[in-house]
Amino acid sequence: MKLLKILVLALASVFTMGNLASAETVVPTTGYGLNTVTSSTATPLADGSTLIKQTTHGFWVETSTEANFPSEKVADCTPTLLLSAKGAPIAYRSVCTVADVDGDVFVATIGATKPDFSDCAWAMHGGTGKYAGATGNGQCKSAGPITKDGNNSKSTWTGKWVLP
Repeated sequence: MKLLKILVLALASVFTMGNLASAETVVPTTGYGLNTVTSSTATPLADGSTLIKQTTHGFWVETSTEANFPSEKVADCTPTLLLSAKGAPIAYRSVCTVADVDGDVFVATIGATKPDFSDCAWAMHGGTGKYAGATGNGQCKSAGPITKDGNNSKSTWTGKWVLP
């Protein structure tokens, strides 16, 4: 009888854990961002390369998103870019804090290591409110500058969110 109780308890635990794991919802996401450089510092390095640290402010619009998630958000990012001595991008990394109209926030990272940014990828690392426990990832790409000085640019992304 004791063995039967243990077996029933074990099966109930497995069933519960399976339901918890399947409670996640995967949501496809696509969108674009319009971003403005608010500060920029270039530091020449001994090998001739240049380290550029910036702050940016952007307006991000998701063209497909979960029904209860606002599609329009503001993003404050801290990008860092390493350029070779010849000016070619070597590495790019940015950490962004993204807020919606409800005041809920999530943290995202963006990175690339190829000079043409063809390996640009993003990841979502959770946040507050509706974004608590959410994760995600996908691809991104630069859509180029939207002003001659290059301080305003557009980017696009595709990927998925995993909601708890």
